[in-house]
Amino acid sequence: MSDWTSTTLGRVFAVDNTKLGPHDEEPTVMSLSKYDGFVRAEEYFDKRIASSNLDGYKVVEPGEWAFSTIHIDEGSIARNNLGERGVISPMYTTMRLVATDCIPEYAELLVRQPGMLAEYSRRAQGSINRRRSLPFKAFAAIEFRMPGPTEQRRIIDVIAAVDAQIAALNEEAARGWKAWEAVVAGLDVNDGRLQLADGLRSIEAGKSPRGQERLPGPEERAVLKISAVGRAKFHSTEVKTVDASTALPESTRVRSGDVLLVRCNAVLDRVGIVCRVDEVSDNLYLCDKTLRLVADEHVLLPAYLVHAMATPSVREQIARLTAGSDMRNIGQKALREIVVPDPGTEAQGVVAAGLDELVSRTKIIEDEASHLRMFRTSLLTSLLKQEIVIPESYDTLLHGSESYNALLEKVF
Repeated sequence: MSDWTSTTLGRVFAVDNTKLGPHDEEPTVMSLSKYDGFVRAEEYFDKRIASSNLDGYKVVEPGEWAFSTIHIDEGSIARNNLGERGVISPMYTTMRLVATDCIPEYAELLVRQPGMLAEYSRRAQGSINRRRSLPFKAFAAIEFRMPGPTEQRRIIDVIAAVDAQIAALNEEAARGWKAWEAVVAGLDVNDGRLQLADGLRSIEAGKSPRGQERLPGPEERAVLKISAVGRAKFHSTEVKTVDASTALPESTRVRSGDVLLVRCNAVLDRVGIVCRVDEVSDNLYLCDKTLRLVADEHVLLPAYLVHAMATPSVREQIARLTAGSDMRNIGQKALREIVVPDPGTEAQGVVAAGLDELVSRTKIIEDEASHLRMFRTSLLTSLLKQEIVIPESYDTLLHGSESYNALLEKVF
C-alpha cells in the first residue's frame, strides 16, 4: 500500500472547453447519459435535440472527457469511448486526462464511484435542488488517494471481470424478454376476441397526494409512482411516502393479485403498460396515474390479461386511443373499448402459466444482475479505500494464460 499517494482531480485532469467555431461539415453531436456515458444524440433520443447553429458547441476528441456541471453528482461524467470526434452542448465542461501515472480506465472507475459522487454533491454551488452546479475549479480541488499503475491495473481487471458477468446476465435477461415478446405476439393469431367492457368488472383509480421520495416505515403509508408498474413486473419500492394526516381511501389500497395499468405518461410506449402485483405490504396505495383492472374471471383471467395487454394489436389500439400531446393519457372509457385476443378461459390459463414461468425466470436473472451491481459498488468502494488489497500474486493472472475473468466464470 506504500505506492498510494495523495493528489487532486486538478492534477489528473485539465479543463479544455474548446469550441467548434465556424465549420463546413456537420460534426457528430453527442450527449452524456449518466448510465451510458457518451452517446450519439440523434440515435439516443431518436430525434435532433441540438441547436441549428453548432458554433458554440464544445469539441470532444476520442478519449477526452466531459461532465454536466448540474448532474455530475448523479454520474453524468464520462470519457468519449465512441471512437470518433464529436461536439457536445456548451452546458458541459470538457477536459483532458493529463496525469501520466493515471490509467484512463482507472480514472473512469474513480470519477463515478459513490464516494466521489457524494463529494461532487457536497461541493456543488447554488441553492435549488438538481440545479446546483460544480464548476471545474471546485471539481479540480477534490483530493483523493491514488495507487500506482500496477495496483490500478489490478483494480481495473477485477472490476472488468465483474462487469463482464453483469453484462452476461443482462444479455440472458434480454433474451428472456425477447422470448416473452415473441410468444405474446403470437396470441394475436387467435380468432377469438373479447372487448374489455365485457371482460372487466371495474376499473379503479387512486389519488396522488404530495409525498416524500423514500420508502415508508413500519407505521407509514405510501402511494405508488407510475414507475412501480413495469413490463409484466411490479416494483414495490417505487413509491412516495405520505404524511400520516393524508386521507387515502381504503378502496385504493394495493392488494396481492391486482392487475395495474399506467394510464398516463410523457412517453407513449409507457402508456397502457400492465403488471400484476405478486406480494405486497398492506401500506401501499394506488396513485391517480395508475389504474386497477378488475377482471371478470368467468371470461377473463387476471394473469392472462397482463400478457394480452402487451400484444401488438392491443398496443396499436392504445396508441390510437391515447389523447394528449406532452402527457399522453388513456381514459377509462377508451380502455373499455380495447379488444384483446381470447382463446377461452381454459386456454388463457395454460398460456398465462407458461408466460408467467418465463417472466419469473427472467426476473430471477435480473435480480441476480442487480445484486451483482450492488456487490460491484461495495467492492469498488473497498478497493479505492484500501479496505481490500489485491495481492501481488494476482499479477500472474494478468500476465498468465488464465485471466481472472475466466476464473470468475468458473465460480459463477
